[in-house]
Amino acid sequence: MDWLDHRHSHRLVTTMVSQTNLDSPIGTLEGVVPSQSSVTASYYTDTRTSASLAYVGDGWVRGSLSRLTYEIPAWTSQRVLGTYHATQDPAERHNGQWHTTLELHSMLHAMSRDVPKPMTLGKGASALAATKQILTAAKRPYLAPKAKDAKLKEPLVLESGTDQLKRLYALSKACDNRLDVDPHGRILVNPYQAPYAKAPVLSIDLGDPRGVALDGISRSSNWLEMPNRAYVSYKYSAEVTKNGKKTTEQREIVEYVDATGSRSPSAVGWVITDVHSLSEMSPQTAARAQQLAREYLQNDSYEHVEWELDTTYLPIWEGDVVELVVRDGPEQYRGKRKCLVKNLELELQHFTMRLTLKEVRPYDDEKEEE
Repeated sequence: MDWLDHRHSHRLVTTMVSQTNLDSPIGTLEGVVPSQSSVTASYYTDTRTSASLAYVGDGWVRGSLSRLTYEIPAWTSQRVLGTYHATQDPAERHNGQWHTTLELHSMLHAMSRDVPKPMTLGKGASALAATKQILTAAKRPYLAPKAKDAKLKEPLVLESGTDQLKRLYALSKACDNRLDVDPHGRILVNPYQAPYAKAPVLSIDLGDPRGVALDGISRSSNWLEMPNRAYVSYKYSAEVTKNGKKTTEQREIVEYVDATGSRSPSAVGWVITDVHSLSEMSPQTAARAQQLAREYLQNDSYEHVEWELDTTYLPIWEGDVVELVVRDGPEQYRGKRKCLVKNLELELQHFTMRLTLKEVRPYDDEKEEE
């Protein structure tokens, strides 16, 4: 299918699904108002995706899940956008009809509302087995065919008052897994893959005459705020002997490293410091502190660049990597830009996408920002 070819019609299909069985459709929701409906997806949020669905009438089966599907009749093709549970259903009556707007959230969000009893995992316990145990107990279908496992090095207490989603994130962090949700509402547990290591799934060329990228694009970056000095401090207690008596002294190791070349403080004209106050450091030496400062400065040497633009519908989602082709503007921002789909907003009348694309970096350590 040529997604760059606009010579087709499309439509939104909304299917009501049993809240206790993701494979059991109830029927089609009639009276949907696409112009007042939308879908959002964000890579750095803990529940990943949400939606807003407006409809007229009383066709919604109360409590049912909503599965939103993008359909191209001419291609006999469809793509499920997501399966959501409703958290709010405000309604108002005018022109003789009831108008309702469902606030929809992902199945990960459903886990955030489940607060169970405390759970204690012993040293050596499988973090992945505990993840699966939580999902099974919550009756949430999941897929974890390639998920990584880790044995806990220390006992882990999942305290009372901690919801199931926070527990899942704690366990996933221990395994270096990433939580997500698939279009059919199943929770995904996959090994974390850095965006830089992903291959682009498609290219968005700003100069393409077919007009996939609609007119208008914005760019932002942190280049004026990029640190040119990395500063490391480490405070610790040391036992010393003075006059035959043992006492404890408070000591501090402080080291910093400056950038060179065009980013050096002398070339920039001022110092922009990235401060790291460490609670642990091994070995406790100035050489180690300077090594860490050098590593922090290396990570700071990559400019953070983001682009915002509108496109026609494309088969991409949060977490995908795309290639953005920029053909004009400042030289340092032209060419092929490898970008993560950070945020996506899809309006459901014309299926226009608002994309926030974050250029990926080799030293990107932002696994999660939630």
